[in-house]
Amino acid sequence: MPEKTKVLIVDDEINLLKTLSDILNRNGYEVAVAKDGPSALGLIEKNGFDIALLDIRMPHMDGVELLERIKVQRPDIEVIIMTAYATIETAKRSIKLGAYDYIQKPLDIDEVLINLKNIAQMKARVEEARFLQNTLQLEHGYEHIIGKSQQIQKVVDTIKKVALSASTVLIMGPSGTGKEMVADAIHYSSRRCSKPYVKINCAAFPENLLESELFGYEKGAFTGADKQKKGKFEVANEGTLFLDEIGDMPFSMQAKLLRVLESGEFERLGGNELIKVNVRFIAATNQNLSKMLQEKRFRSDLFYRLNTVILNLPPLVERSEDIPLLVDHFLARFSREMSRKRPDVSDEAMKLILSYPWPGNVRELANAVERAVIFCEEGVIKPQDLPPSIQHGLLEGHTEHLSEDLRLETVESRHISGVLKLTGGNKNEAARKLGIHRETLYKKLKKFNLPD
Repeated sequence: MPEKTKVLIVDDEINLLKTLSDILNRNGYEVAVAKDGPSALGLIEKNGFDIALLDIRMPHMDGVELLERIKVQRPDIEVIIMTAYATIETAKRSIKLGAYDYIQKPLDIDEVLINLKNIAQMKARVEEARFLQNTLQLEHGYEHIIGKSQQIQKVVDTIKKVALSASTVLIMGPSGTGKEMVADAIHYSSRRCSKPYVKINCAAFPENLLESELFGYEKGAFTGADKQKKGKFEVANEGTLFLDEIGDMPFSMQAKLLRVLESGEFERLGGNELIKVNVRFIAATNQNLSKMLQEKRFRSDLFYRLNTVILNLPPLVERSEDIPLLVDHFLARFSREMSRKRPDVSDEAMKLILSYPWPGNVRELANAVERAVIFCEEGVIKPQDLPPSIQHGLLEGHTEHLSEDLRLETVESRHISGVLKLTGGNKNEAARKLGIHRETLYKKLKKFNLPD
């Protein structure tokens, strides 16, 4: 049952106190009364109130002074000033000191009730927003990053330091290592955590659409632009913009991004108005940017602007001591989501999990645990509940290569080939199983010279 809104009425007119408190009680408010300022301050010190209705002319302390004292003692209390001696100067001063509204006597009860209802709704929205914000911080802050390995602890320590700054951060690492999760942790641990957090996957849009997504456009800028649209830069103002897969951004777009990074200024497509924004940029890529710089596929000036702070995420195979902790986390998560009792993991299944090289990294591990929770019986995950690729150590046909080439790129190429075989060449399904965007899959096919 929701708590009642608590209202304090302060007035030296006994009849008004009784009449108004009776009306508010009948309308579902919890009401307390005081005859003067000092008594009101004593009640406020002992009790929590949401709203205070103050008369202007009272003995010992007038309503404006009481308003000022309340806002120092309890700034969260919304105050409505009541008076039969209304003046513009008093009204202005009251509003300047933080009063919600200023109403005249004799009171219009409907006006009072409307004001109280509006304040109660406003406070409910603020409380809901605060709850959601706290939930987001709890779920996405750096405390949520799981691992005891030296590599992951170094990542967490870096997040703690960079979160308090407005510096640009570049997150690098193979697909599935948790780059987006790290970006989330930086934003939700920062001073901008209550401001907009906007994400865009640079690999998911062709060049012309990516430009309009980032910069926005004016009505009539191109065919189909029937109204003005704000871009991601503008929407993220005062907050954070996460540019995922920035290594896949078209070369010509990189110069335009550089300008915004350096000046915070841009124009919408088809517009001449210079728009200024204050945005914190976080970028991520699984590409080898050093190699791309040498091949002139990534601008050096953009790279040097992005690399104020670089966070390198290790592949899961390099932090195997974190795997049991991650398995434990995903078991709890998927069991909760499926409303199932959390299963145990047999020793045989855990041995397979620990011996598998995890080319898809944490994302692949999460998918494997989710599947195991679905298929396990009698509350125990057994080897047959794991994906076939893990049951066999690697995808079929991989084992003969173990002794000759275990480079990450080679394992990744073989893994993609194996997943494509499992899906019968269906690239949409393969991308879904790999946990990557379809455009990213096509780029990897090209990178590894695999048939597309």
